[in-house]
Amino acid sequence: MNAKVSSFFPFHSVREGQREFMADVEHALVAGEILLAHAPTGIGKTVAALAPAIQYAIENEKTVFFLTPKRSQHKIAIDTLRLIKEHGGLDLTVVDITSKQSMCPRAVSLYREFYSLFNEFCRNEQRSRRCWYYMNHDADAMLRIRSEIMHVEELCEWCRERQICPYKTALEVGKDADAIVCDYNYLFSRDIAEKVLEKIGRSLDELILIVDEAHNLPDRIRRNLSSELRLKTISEAARGIRSIDREMYHNLSQLEMTLSKLVMSAVESRREEMMVDRDFLMGELEKILRQRIEVMSYEEFSDRIRSIADTLAGAGAGAGAGIEADGIGLLRSTPGTKERETLQRNLISIADFLDAWRTEDKCLRILSLRAVDNPTLSVKLLDPSVLSEPVFRKAHASIIMSGTLYPVEMYADVLGISRIETRGVKLRKYRSPFPRENRLIVVTRGLTTRYTERNEAMYMRIGEEIGEVAENVRGCMAVFFPSYALLKSILAYLPPRIRMRVRVERREMGKADRNRLYEQLRNDDAGILFAVQGGSFSEGMDYESNILKTIIVVGLPLSPPTLEVKMIQGYYAGKYGTNTGRLYGYLYPAITKVLQAAGRGIRSEHDRCIIILMDYRFAQFPYKRCLPPDFDMIFTDKEKVADLCRQFFNSAPSHLRSG
Repeated sequence: MNAKVSSFFPFHSVREGQREFMADVEHALVAGEILLAHAPTGIGKTVAALAPAIQYAIENEKTVFFLTPKRSQHKIAIDTLRLIKEHGGLDLTVVDITSKQSMCPRAVSLYREFYSLFNEFCRNEQRSRRCWYYMNHDADAMLRIRSEIMHVEELCEWCRERQICPYKTALEVGKDADAIVCDYNYLFSRDIAEKVLEKIGRSLDELILIVDEAHNLPDRIRRNLSSELRLKTISEAARGIRSIDREMYHNLSQLEMTLSKLVMSAVESRREEMMVDRDFLMGELEKILRQRIEVMSYEEFSDRIRSIADTLAGAGAGAGAGIEADGIGLLRSTPGTKERETLQRNLISIADFLDAWRTEDKCLRILSLRAVDNPTLSVKLLDPSVLSEPVFRKAHASIIMSGTLYPVEMYADVLGISRIETRGVKLRKYRSPFPRENRLIVVTRGLTTRYTERNEAMYMRIGEEIGEVAENVRGCMAVFFPSYALLKSILAYLPPRIRMRVRVERREMGKADRNRLYEQLRNDDAGILFAVQGGSFSEGMDYESNILKTIIVVGLPLSPPTLEVKMIQGYYAGKYGTNTGRLYGYLYPAITKVLQAAGRGIRSEHDRCIIILMDYRFAQFPYKRCLPPDFDMIFTDKEKVADLCRQFFNSAPSHLRSG
């Protein structure tokens, strides 16, 4: 099979580590195994996974599902598949798909926010034959999409011009596709996965899964099956429907009173957080519903709330059962108003939360008073393997890869793969292909963001040290912080001449704002980015042409000791022991964010970057043991960091010294 794979591989040479990775991928495909790969950036894992997977899929009538956590990562996969197709002269059909509502030409912002509301709108439009995009069919458009590999933006624009539904068309082509590039949700969300597989006429055992940036998968699954509800949302929704549905107004008001008593109990016992039993909320709500004129069940109550939201959106025909026509007519007379959209959001949030609360999966249910003026009730999934294990167990073969899938043993446990006995499982760690002289990793003494040592004096020392480094490096640099609060505190102590060069990531930034900031950085050879670990700029963002010559990681992004963090630790401690529980639930998630941030500077074997870890804890137990074995560090006084920077840049080849 090696000769055939080489004919699909679109480059003249194979990188160090890439050949070994491809051989493991090939073996997993043939044997129907699961490969978990910690493959550092620079190996070229995307093409190394896709080239043999595409060949195997074509020869064995399988479909490759390339799954990513972010839309920006689709581009790399699509560009790679284009290269494979062009190089081999292949008749290759590939479809790039994002969420149904993001592809819809008619979806308003509210629908993009709430899938359930959009789904109901879409169903009604199809049923009533009001959606001309869905009704239209264009054979020429289908032919082009089958023959030409398009980015999803290109596909959507082409379909809009032809007035056909992009999502429906993409799935139609997906029936014959050799590869589908899509989000995690397409297989790791129960409702969506079942529908998608039915539409493309495939079962899991006919799929080859390539899970990219797989360190994100456990948290993504947790988020998808978790939900939260602020008590203010209930009170605002109740006031909003008072003139629309008096019975439901009373039901929501009673629910708010019940939860307010729970809040008072927490306040009296001086607790910021408290556990809530699953049966408490369900039982109390059912009591309320039995006392009303129109008796309904918990499920019927949730459905009624969703029905009101749907009617407000204009998707229902008529006023809807149990809704006062005068009230709904008043709201319909002012379509698109802020008040109406707010009410829809609140109602959908309540319905989604009530549905999530009913789950029997292993979950944590918490009442939080951390925001004193707005208590929050939440349901948090503890174990992501409830979704991932069945998928990996049934798929023909799975390649689970990331540059920071470390330690691979943890991900095998957390995703439930270590429990799968019906398939072979391989855990592999590949060495970084970067020449050691191209990457210098420095840990500073005397600086930390440890909670007990946080004060203005420490912030000043960190700010001054960042300024000193900035004076002695060439090219752009990025500084990543554990939180926006620490970023702001330390930015204030940056020397004014350095602060003028800083571009700051802000919490409220949208995609367009982030793209603008990136373009500004790329066009400024002395720019400094201030961003957060675990954010958009530290994960998934590809900094082209080695524009970041220096990365500073300030502190460890350890989660606050919330009830959720403690319970996740306790859950894994119960399964794997106390020490492993702390590693899985607390330390490794923080270290993964650090590794992602640190990896932004070097994207190929020719890039050079100095990485400065500004926290002495990186050189101490247990944090040092959490880092990969090839993460070679120099532990030095902060006064010597500037000298190391100068030496590093002076040692660069002459054509690289200008930055």
